[in-house]
Amino acid sequence: LQMDPVQRMLLMTTYEALEMAGYSPSALGNKENPPRIATYFGQTVDDWKTINDQQGIDTHFLPAVNRSFTPGRIGHYFQWAGGFYSIDTGCSSSATALCLAREALANGECDAAVVGGGTLLNAPEWFAGLGQGGFLSPTGACKTYSDAADGYCRGEGVAVIVLKRIDDAVRSKDDILAVVSGAARNCNAGAASITYPGEQAQAALYRRVLRQAAVRPEDVSVVEMHGTGTQAGDKVEMHAVQSVFASPSQPRRKQPLVVGAIKANVGHSEAAAGVI
Repeated sequence: LQMDPVQRMLLMTTYEALEMAGYSPSALGNKENPPRIATYFGQTVDDWKTINDQQGIDTHFLPAVNRSFTPGRIGHYFQWAGGFYSIDTGCSSSATALCLAREALANGECDAAVVGGGTLLNAPEWFAGLGQGGFLSPTGACKTYSDAADGYCRGEGVAVIVLKRIDDAVRSKDDILAVVSGAARNCNAGAASITYPGEQAQAALYRRVLRQAAVRPEDVSVVEMHGTGTQAGDKVEMHAVQSVFASPSQPRRKQPLVVGAIKANVGHSEAAAGVI
């Protein structure tokens, strides 16, 4: 009863992701030589802690709500030896988890990684705080790119992907859904506000990832955007994307650039947004 539902949902979605990927425990190790599979999980709110504080602290309080136990429970359950990491960088938490996991795989620190993020909304305090700060839309859904954009709608989600080095995945005959050719993140240095996006920083990051992945801007056909649904954020992000991927100074595109944001469909799931 005290366990944060995010922990249970992460166990379920991890199991399903491993099943979809074609994971076979016997092929990767045993109790004497456990597999080096790491867990990277983004989480930025823990509403269940507030609920437990109010209902009384009992025996299982610490492992039930401490964020490190969320990814830690995965390694314990599956008996993996690759380490676990609880990551909080706000709404970019699971995107940051992806970057860190990719670097660890490239450096040989682990042989596979479970990467995910989760947000479940169980208490009113964060709604109140975000509302007071002017972040939430008073009229409902995330209205990305709309003249009526007035803030974001909170969404729930727990999502997991399984990462391996491409050679290992091919050798194991895994079910490969996509290849991550590049991943990076930066910070909006010099911004007037800690919550305001920066066009130059975003454009610089796009160029860095393109160089890393050896991909030309005109060959990118789809951009999944942050697209929370604010007048300032959407405008800045669209200008940054246009300047890098669809600039008049670049070679003519052979295909249109499709841009969109899943937040308009499922809301802004905060720490889970990147992996979703």
